[in-house]
Amino acid sequence: MDQNKVSYNFGRKGWTVICYEIILLFFMTGLTVDGLNIIVPQMAAFRGWDVNVLLSISTPAGIIALFLVMFWGKFIEKFGLKQVTVVTIFLAAVATILYGNSVSVAMYAVTLVAMVTLINAFSVICGFAICTNWFPTKKGIVMGFTTIGMNLASACISIILNALTNRFNIAIALTVMGGVIAVVGVLVALFIKSTPEEAGCYPDNDPKIAELIHREEDALQAENAKGLTYMEALKDGKVWIFGIAYGFFGLATVGIMSQLIGYFQEVRGFEMTAALMVITVAAIIGMLGSVLWGVVDQKLGTKTASVLFGIWYFIGIIFLIMPNTICMYIGIFMLGFAIGGNGNFAPSMASYAFGRKNFAVSYSCVNTIVGIVRSLSFVMLAALRSVTSGYTVPYLVFAVISLLGGLMLIFVKVKGAVGASME
Repeated sequence: MDQNKVSYNFGRKGWTVICYEIILLFFMTGLTVDGLNIIVPQMAAFRGWDVNVLLSISTPAGIIALFLVMFWGKFIEKFGLKQVTVVTIFLAAVATILYGNSVSVAMYAVTLVAMVTLINAFSVICGFAICTNWFPTKKGIVMGFTTIGMNLASACISIILNALTNRFNIAIALTVMGGVIAVVGVLVALFIKSTPEEAGCYPDNDPKIAELIHREEDALQAENAKGLTYMEALKDGKVWIFGIAYGFFGLATVGIMSQLIGYFQEVRGFEMTAALMVITVAAIIGMLGSVLWGVVDQKLGTKTASVLFGIWYFIGIIFLIMPNTICMYIGIFMLGFAIGGNGNFAPSMASYAFGRKNFAVSYSCVNTIVGIVRSLSFVMLAALRSVTSGYTVPYLVFAVISLLGGLMLIFVKVKGAVGASME
């Protein structure tokens, strides 16, 4: 059986799971990352608060949320994946509404932490865990499809929030978003099962895969093999290598993208409208990149695809900062294409290395490490900009960091876990 064959035969219910995860990841990127660029200044203006105070809350809130999300794997073990997913979505809806209707800075800070925690929990931990259960050997191409939601949010969340804010205000805009999340929660409760078996389907929509998986899982159960604990996960070198390597990809992405408008205006002489158009085009290219990096993952394996991604990102950044205009446009294309694959590989690798049973705990730990490393981008930017002028040195550093992320993975030995590697 060729586990590297690219197949889109997911079945009707399988495609439904993929579509829901696209929606969940849309909210994750839209409301906890890109949307904050609109939400923070609009909240400050609407409430008469200091925008710098609100901005200063975002980084620690994100870090606190990372550590809180880490323990969602334990909730899943105790209460079940479907139950935790649905409850978390509804709690996220409430947190989003309260966040939008904050009446004090303290309430703003608390509800921001709650919103970021819960949205990441239902989309990244629960959502990816469901996808891992449904698609144990097709995780590469499936992650390529689901992460389209991230790029879709980057392309249009600002337009949506601006339209709602201009028509009403930011409080109503976020209330509407919270209401939509609640509706999604109802639909998930009604139509999504945590495993294909519960839905009367086969993993990967393939009875042969199902037979192999269940045979190996029954053997583990007969041996009384216990699931991975958090302590065991944190002692596993692979968890740290994955976290740091994929964190490097995220660090480079945040470092580049957070300065891209300024780069195009100050270095390339673009007007604001043109610079924003470039960002939008890059996000649209990213949707295609998300799927195609998923194909590369499926065909060559996650490890090889990740190494190639790091090299691609390095070359793309170098092209971007070259003075030649043609090279710059090649760099924009390569950068947009890379952005699309940035979110694919960490969950795909955790799925491959730890399998269905241990995905939630292992990926919770990997995701936390990725987030911490990624958050260092702003510190690095501040340090680099304080000793150098312009964008060349910071962008070169981020290019090298992305390359290091890929090269780190060459030296880790990964053997497919139960339900992740079927020959």
